[in-house]
Amino acid sequence: MRPINNKLRTALFGAGALLAAAAAQAQINDRIRGAPSEANHFIETPRGWQHPKTPWGEPDIQAKLNMMQAAGVPLERCANSYRAYGPPGSAPGAGPGAATAPPAQLPPPCDMNKKWLTEEEYAQRMEALRTRIDASRQFAEQGNLGRAMMTGLTDPAIPQRQTNLIVDPPNGLLPALTPEGKRRAMTAKSDWALPGETIAFDGPQSFDSWDRCVTRGLPSSMMPYRYNGGFSIRQAPGYVIFDLEMIHEARVIPTDGRPPLPSQIKQWLGDSRGHWEGNTLVIETTNFQEGAPIINLAVVGSPPGNRFPYSDQMKITERVVRLNDQTWLYEIKTEDPVILTAPFTVRYPMNHDESYWWSEYACHEDNTIVRNYTTTSRHERANPTPEPPQPPVQVGPGVADSLAGRWVGRPRIATIDVDIELEFTKNADGTVNGKLIGTNLGRIDRTLRGFTVADNTVYFTLPNVDPWRFSGELGDGTITGVVASAQGGVPVTFRKQQNRR
Repeated sequence: MRPINNKLRTALFGAGALLAAAAAQAQINDRIRGAPSEANHFIETPRGWQHPKTPWGEPDIQAKLNMMQAAGVPLERCANSYRAYGPPGSAPGAGPGAATAPPAQLPPPCDMNKKWLTEEEYAQRMEALRTRIDASRQFAEQGNLGRAMMTGLTDPAIPQRQTNLIVDPPNGLLPALTPEGKRRAMTAKSDWALPGETIAFDGPQSFDSWDRCVTRGLPSSMMPYRYNGGFSIRQAPGYVIFDLEMIHEARVIPTDGRPPLPSQIKQWLGDSRGHWEGNTLVIETTNFQEGAPIINLAVVGSPPGNRFPYSDQMKITERVVRLNDQTWLYEIKTEDPVILTAPFTVRYPMNHDESYWWSEYACHEDNTIVRNYTTTSRHERANPTPEPPQPPVQVGPGVADSLAGRWVGRPRIATIDVDIELEFTKNADGTVNGKLIGTNLGRIDRTLRGFTVADNTVYFTLPNVDPWRFSGELGDGTITGVVASAQGGVPVTFRKQQNRR
């Protein structure tokens, strides 16, 4: 065999280096420690730092962590940038999903290719955070605990260099669901309405597992939330324990090499087994009982409707890396061939904070929300209230003709295909009325609330439970904009349908 020449050897070495770099980017491990880089989320490991060990010789990753550090980072890239605006002259922030800035002051569009903030952008946000935390402490000193908590005293979201939680796929978006995944999403239950949907509650089975204070499930339990983000890592010989405050869940993870449970034994949080790769803890979890959503709405930027199913074939792989005395980097990869067309990976840092105020998450199965929602829903269905009439809207020349007819729009929601059907009617005096016909989830036939048109921009609120507000530009056979509620905003384009005979 002829020896490899120098040029080929150099090429192979370069390719190997690129592959190694790509692998380092694909998952976190001991090799990412060192100078700040994308691989370690720009968090430095000091030169000469030694990873501590437990008395029995395992890597010591025990900590009192605050998941809320990354609570302001949306799950999907740009997911928190979509806003529905009120018409000119309306009160800023009025109504569900309304933005606080008028259309004339719209921020620049979010860059879907931007994975990281620049150092300057990050420094600006950190300065804004210091100002906000100082204000919350002032409220606390004044005895105004309500305002103090609302301004971030207990669970302040800390700016991060990353622009979203999903690091794979590289586009920062959730993978598409399989046809079976979307079918199961359609049958899932939740107390969060999709755009144009009216929900009926008939008992506990009309709600998801988090509504009933049973579990958030995985991977949702390990995502940064809007509140109650206390998370402790404890260790004992052969075990790592993840202690979560929300719903008081504790995950006991053996690291002693024992085999997994038989596949027929299913659990809400699955069956976890951990092992050490150097100083990196790797956890693999299978044997899931179906029922909880993959991701819950309390994760900023998650799909509206809170209906994200998983199957008993789901597999979760987690990696925990301690970067220094203060910061842990956490990664969770979700695979489910029944529900997802591809896996997705979330990664974010958490700070060790011994002074973190671990407030109680007082949720239990005897809470009154399920009973109250059910009683109210039954009463409303037995005693329907007519939608108040909306006055006809005066529009500019040609706008009435452009609007008149039926329109269908599908908001960009990863989990469920919701087709919203509207109808605009031109009156003899040139005014227009608007109505929500319904969705593929059910018929509604109610007038649009707050419908108006100004400068070719259409505004209205969908008349259903958990109202969704819309603002969008009228084009040639399209109305392109955003529909938003307390759940967040999603883009949607309504398209005019051909006349039906």
